[in-house]
Amino acid sequence: MKAARDRVRILLVAPTALDYEGRPIKERRLYLPALTLPYLAALVPDDLTVRLIYETVEDIPYDEHWDLVGITGMGSGVVRGWQIADQFRQHGTPVVFGGIAASLGKPEWTLAHADALVAGEAEIVWPQVISDFLAGDMKSLYRAESNGAQMPVPRYDLMNGSRLGRWRPVQATRGCPHTCSFCSVTSFHQGRYFRRPVNDVIRDIRAAKRHGSRYIAFVDDNIAADHDYAAELCEALIPEKIIWMSQCTVQLSESEKLLKLARRSGCRLVSIGIESTNPESLATIEKGWNRPNRYAEAFDAFRRNGIEVSTEMIVGFDTDDDSVFERTLAFILDNRIAVPRVHILTPVPGTALYQELERDGRISSRDFASYTGSKVVFRPKHIDPALMQTEYWRLYERLFSWRGIVYRLLPGHTWLGPYMRAVIWASNLRYRGHIKACISPGIL
Repeated sequence: MKAARDRVRILLVAPTALDYEGRPIKERRLYLPALTLPYLAALVPDDLTVRLIYETVEDIPYDEHWDLVGITGMGSGVVRGWQIADQFRQHGTPVVFGGIAASLGKPEWTLAHADALVAGEAEIVWPQVISDFLAGDMKSLYRAESNGAQMPVPRYDLMNGSRLGRWRPVQATRGCPHTCSFCSVTSFHQGRYFRRPVNDVIRDIRAAKRHGSRYIAFVDDNIAADHDYAAELCEALIPEKIIWMSQCTVQLSESEKLLKLARRSGCRLVSIGIESTNPESLATIEKGWNRPNRYAEAFDAFRRNGIEVSTEMIVGFDTDDDSVFERTLAFILDNRIAVPRVHILTPVPGTALYQELERDGRISSRDFASYTGSKVVFRPKHIDPALMQTEYWRLYERLFSWRGIVYRLLPGHTWLGPYMRAVIWASNLRYRGHIKACISPGIL
């Protein structure tokens, strides 16, 4: 194998999500590509050939020769990943599988489809996986503990810019210090929160800019959990003259100083996990620190400082009845949320919520292709499952009707500039099209 290293070809695949009928979703453009593949590609030795495929916008080259295939997926993407792995293995190509969903699930679920499973942060053990493969001694299971290790510069040069849009993924922090029971990130990182050296983050941003993009999507789960670190990062971002967006909690709104600094550094949009307007619901998922009576004030603080708001909400808590859909609709419209996303409560395997519902015998589906956040896969306490399914899509249809979109966006209450305003309008129109096809917004 050593003599043939220059002919070794490695393919890294990010599977697409599955639609309501279980079919792979294909799009003309992927606006927010994941970061895992460029990171893994950067760890492949220079004398090996590596290629990245984002299946949402690219066809998988099954008919080409590959010595090793690496696959990673989130949510229902793990099921699509298993399907892809099966096809490669039918041709005798070894497959390594990783990602949060595969890591949290039972190893045998994935090893039924792959030659090796990386449980945990793949970047930590990926060089060892490649070394073992080249030596003909690849193990079936590799485990990596989250440690916030120093990361390489992502291979942005391997990303197809014409199909992946303008935004490039960068990561500053990993994990989240909170312990929300439904959250796969909390389970994956076991409640730990890692901060990358700010200089390394700036290094990655400059690499993204060299390859044509100053539009940065921080893929962090909670970029401002540590206000001191967030302030240091924002100060360093100001000279880079980028435009960026990310995820955070509503708690960021409590620091006017940090909001002003975030805006100066290029922040224009944040996605916030509101989850529910009912304090009792929030308490059931260990998110009682969210204060619904302060939501409107928090949104005002973001917008006053030139940062627009996207929200994530959940329906189907044990404290919900069928009035939750009208209440959720009214809340989103009253607060004119620019990019609202709503999910049906989903017990992701490996989370505390999954363990609770499993213990109570309330999980109604083991078809993990249905774990998209848009299907009812458990028995709610106070809502008929069929009614929940119907009202979920009806809620989305009303939010993304022409009237709903115009009502939420036309006031233009945040000064974002023409490009970001166009991004938000385009996102709404794209989601409107997805809803007509029963594709939940945010699944891609």
